[in-house]
Amino acid sequence: MRIRIAVVEDEAEQQEYVRKMLERWSGQRGVSVSVTHVTCAEEYLIKYNQPDTFDILFLDVCMKQMNGMELAKKIRKYDREVQILFLTGISDYVFEGYEIGAVRYLMKPVEQNKLEEAMAVCLEKLKLRSEDYVSFKYQGEIIRLLRSDILYVEVYGHYLHMVTKTDIFEWKDSLQSMRKKLDARRFVEANRSTIVNLEYVNKITREECILENETHIHVSKGAYKGLNEAFLKFYVGSCAI
Repeated sequence: MRIRIAVVEDEAEQQEYVRKMLERWSGQRGVSVSVTHVTCAEEYLIKYNQPDTFDILFLDVCMKQMNGMELAKKIRKYDREVQILFLTGISDYVFEGYEIGAVRYLMKPVEQNKLEEAMAVCLEKLKLRSEDYVSFKYQGEIIRLLRSDILYVEVYGHYLHMVTKTDIFEWKDSLQSMRKKLDARRFVEANRSTIVNLEYVNKITREECILENETHIHVSKGAYKGLNEAFLKFYVGSCAI
């Protein structure tokens, strides 16, 4: 596996510091990495504004002009898959980072063990992504979808209603059958009839969860605790400094 990494950092010493740690980690793990240095957010957007350019991004939070948080939000508009790790000397932006799905906030000066912990999480996510497809029979054909493209699945009687980033599918099946095909860490019950993809959840209250596309999904009393805990584990747990 060759991992494509970009370090967006305006301080040359910090760039070199992170590069050496990544080389040390890759040598120990036997993983091939390519590291691209980018000096500012504006340079990144000009040169690399396409999805699937990198697997992992290290973004300095405090850069001149556009900061790393602003850059991350722009990147997420066209690339949901790239994994983002923030480099920061302050923790002020931590909660803001949940909405863009940051893997970690690494406090400067970055410690080798902290970087290795973050890279272990990234490796696991890359492995899951490589196997991240679900197949089902739909109108006489076999449909193959990225699980990460599914927003939510709900059941009406004997029919499933699946909403993805670009399409809506409806066919005869059970929610239990579909649940077995989905990642239980990411797809969680909001009520007895609906499971949601935590990647697209912006907010959870005791009565509803609100997705990025402004869809409001009812949260049952019995499901609230499990959904909220799963959401915190999915985002807050993985964004720890």
